[in-house]
Amino acid sequence: MKIILENNLDYTKIKHWVFDLDNTLYPASSNLFNKIDVRMKKFIIKKLKIEPDEAYKIQKKYYIEYGTTLSGLMKNHNVMPKEFLDYVHKIDTSSLKRDIRLKKVLKKLPGELYVYTNGSKSHAINVMKRLEINKYINKIFDIENANYTPKPSKESLDIFIKKYNINPKEAVFFEDISKNLINAKKIGFQTVLIKNASHPDKDIEVIKEENINNKFIDHISYDLPATLGEIYLDINH
Repeated sequence: MKIILENNLDYTKIKHWVFDLDNTLYPASSNLFNKIDVRMKKFIIKKLKIEPDEAYKIQKKYYIEYGTTLSGLMKNHNVMPKEFLDYVHKIDTSSLKRDIRLKKVLKKLPGELYVYTNGSKSHAINVMKRLEINKYINKIFDIENANYTPKPSKESLDIFIKKYNINPKEAVFFEDISKNLINAKKIGFQTVLIKNASHPDKDIEVIKEENINNKFIDHISYDLPATLGEIYLDINH
């Protein structure tokens, strides 16, 4: 088990536990997000009436330039967000494996727990029900709540903080994409990067550049439940 924990987190201050959804609350090896990725390309093929190779290029180009493929489609092709989100999230979640360790530690964590996702609320609910953790995380901030402005934008983060009255210095943010942690760290969040060797976008330049953002990362973890377990033990030591 490969876990890297730095010693510069102040666990006693954590009152708000903020989790990204896809490839964070479940491992990328489940291949769930790959199913979404495939449906994004299919949506673009049908909507823009283009060939698969061109659709893939547009999909990843918009992801890098705008933070999400959806944001690029909205700005450049007037795509309605609900149409896109309903289509791409219509997937089978049976590949997700319930992790009893995650359930146990989420149940014990002190304070408020949140999901902060660039996806839809319905997708978040489906995933959390499958993982059997919906009882422990009841606050979901989705892309609609952010006025369709995705992470890593500061605007999205500001809306999230204001909605839940969060003091960043009392919060920790768990996320699988390092650029999404930068603005959070700048305003006082403690940050944990979830590393996934099987991340669907691991070969894209924006993912490869994660090592340049280490000053914005307090922890690096390859196993979220184990990391949360370590933090919980330290809190109660």
